[in-house]
Amino acid sequence: GPEEPEDWSQHEGAFASHYDEGRQFELASSEEVLVRLAKDSVRGFQEVEKATGISFFRRHPNLRVGPAGFSDDHYYNWDGIDAVGRELGVETVHLDDQGLSDEFPQFRFESGSRGLVEPNGGVINPRRMVKAQLRAAEANGATVIRDEVVALNRRSGDIEVVLKNGKAISADQVLIATGAFTNAAKLLERRLAMYLYGVTAVLVEVRGESRPELPTVTCRFGSEEKSPVCFAMPPLQYPDGRWYIKGATASSVDSPIAGDSGIGPWFRGKGVEEDPKLVVGMLRKLLPGFEPRKAHALPCMVSYTPTGNPYIERIDDRVGIAVGGNAWGVMTSDEIGRMAAEMMRDVPWSGPLSAELFKARFA
Repeated sequence: GPEEPEDWSQHEGAFASHYDEGRQFELASSEEVLVRLAKDSVRGFQEVEKATGISFFRRHPNLRVGPAGFSDDHYYNWDGIDAVGRELGVETVHLDDQGLSDEFPQFRFESGSRGLVEPNGGVINPRRMVKAQLRAAEANGATVIRDEVVALNRRSGDIEVVLKNGKAISADQVLIATGAFTNAAKLLERRLAMYLYGVTAVLVEVRGESRPELPTVTCRFGSEEKSPVCFAMPPLQYPDGRWYIKGATASSVDSPIAGDSGIGPWFRGKGVEEDPKLVVGMLRKLLPGFEPRKAHALPCMVSYTPTGNPYIERIDDRVGIAVGGNAWGVMTSDEIGRMAAEMMRDVPWSGPLSAELFKARFA
């Protein structure tokens, strides 16, 4: 793909979702497949860091908080989280009101809250991760081409890979890992069943001398279906030299991307207009005495599959796919890449996860 655009508002090509300095890494989940993929990715992260000298992953605690009597079938599926955690060795600690107050005195949670701490969570720097992955690939003989593929022409003995600059490459095997742009790129003969949602990340500037010490926190205010949710990461330094708390609301569920033509405008825009104000308000509620500076939006996108798992499958004897991050893309990327690479080299499928789990579905 192309380099990260300097001016998003003027960029007409493909975007990636790694243009960021921090993403949460978590294993406390009721989704066994994703937890296994994320857990196995850590080993790969560490190998790439060691091989390249580029650090991009560090351990950092995660905290999720919600009303004590509330549960759902996903993020607040307390019993499911515990069951998968016991099976896969994920350490978590449950906290009541008093425990939350004792462990996290900097926060003010609503009375009657319940918390779940994951001490061995983490933070990934996606920009540095991609930089390290590309360096490792080149060190192992890969050639990185900073361009977009606009067509795959299947020929009798190979595939012609046509680039946006007009040049073409002959390939024996092609792995398509183009994320949210997969259907829009029209490189496959059939559309995949994928659902795209626009995410509005919010960068809240904090003064360097008064940066609060935070876990990565997700807090739900209330038990209603549309109750507000606040997500916030610890202060991170961005390329402009400033420090920001990256936050978000749950607005992505109300921001479906309507058709291929809606992808570019979302990235070129400013996300959900009211989200910066909402995030700042919730941070003030959670962190008494915290005075944020300016806040602005950073558009991002997630792609979901109807199975909840990524698609890792050969489409034919020359083309394979590895797409559909289901909001866990960065955390699971290394293991997905390893599995896809072995698939493309015809290595027999192995491990505790069946190939059936990753079969593609078409629209």
